[in-house]
Amino acid sequence: MGRLTGKTAIITGASSGFGKGTALAFAAEGCNLVLTARREEKLAAVVARCQAFGVQATAYVGDVREAATAKTTVKLAIACFGKLDILVNNAGIGRTLSLTDTTMRDYDLIMDTNVRSAFAFTKYAVPEMLKNHDGQIILVSSVTGIKGHADETAYTCSKFALRGLGQALDQELLGQGIRTCVFCPHAGATEFEVGYGRTAEGVASSGFLTPEDVGQALISVCTQPKNSRIVELRLASNNVTY
Repeated sequence: MGRLTGKTAIITGASSGFGKGTALAFAAEGCNLVLTARREEKLAAVVARCQAFGVQATAYVGDVREAATAKTTVKLAIACFGKLDILVNNAGIGRTLSLTDTTMRDYDLIMDTNVRSAFAFTKYAVPEMLKNHDGQIILVSSVTGIKGHADETAYTCSKFALRGLGQALDQELLGQGIRTCVFCPHAGATEFEVGYGRTAEGVASSGFLTPEDVGQALISVCTQPKNSRIVELRLASNNVTY
């Protein structure tokens, strides 16, 4: 019996990277899943791998920037499993650009993908969690949400905003049984920003965090005793010094 047996989770941005790693880790611990992302073929492959652990998993293909995607994904979780225990707001996008090279279209894309989506998914998930006076919300921010980085001004804005959202949710929802964690990982060995400031070769030799590292860290967030919570979690690979 896994540590998340009987739980239901929604994970956004689940077709690759940290979202995929989290989905597989949760499935291995018995969690039923509703996964969402834009890339249908990749998402279907992740669903199949999760189902191989013996859990129920389903997908909704959509753009997380659209509120309708959040609303429909939450409805799907309730229709399939009758409840929602965990929401992982993982979907994100980044661009390595100087301030002057960042267009307002770049800014809107980053803020809508990273922040607007998290707000919308949380807005529609919380009423379902309140029915059981229980739930875990995870907002995937970044170390860039703790200390701003040059040439990532829009991305830094979005990740600081997620930390603010998490702090507000913790104050608003904790007394109603819903815990909120802001997750601040260092860089990942994933396809994130490849072609937009990173190269595949550089990532492969980076020693950055793996999706598996992240999945295990987020299991720890979701398995805290009832009298405690992880409010903010910073995760780094062993090759990072600070």
